[in-house]
Amino acid sequence: MSKLELEQIEALQAASPYCEKLITAISRIIDEYSGNKLPDTDEYMHHILMGLYWIFSIYGSTQDMINPNGAVIDQDEVNAYVLELNKANQDEDDAARVEAFTGILKFVEDFKREADLKIAAA
Repeated sequence: MSKLELEQIEALQAASPYCEKLITAISRIIDEYSGNKLPDTDEYMHHILMGLYWIFSIYGSTQDMINPNGAVIDQDEVNAYVLELNKANQDEDDAARVEAFTGILKFVEDFKREADLKIAAA
């Protein structure tokens, strides 16, 4: 295994448990924006966004290993959900936030699954 591949595996080892936390958090925020909003929901969402930026960064640096030829994760679809979330946040549209977070949740789940597979194979 090359040095780059070893570094990518290390990054995936750090990202996988964090993805698990994000999956829980995103599921919770979807519930909150679906009608169970709490006083700190918007603040909680901003913390989730900070975590997502980190996961997107790890994905970007491991994409060739995790998603060769775009076979697993549809990057255009993920980008569309991110843009949808940005618009939903600008418009303060909770229903649109739910839709966007649902798509982003699928990305995090797919990324974690593929990361775990690569870690196990290493």
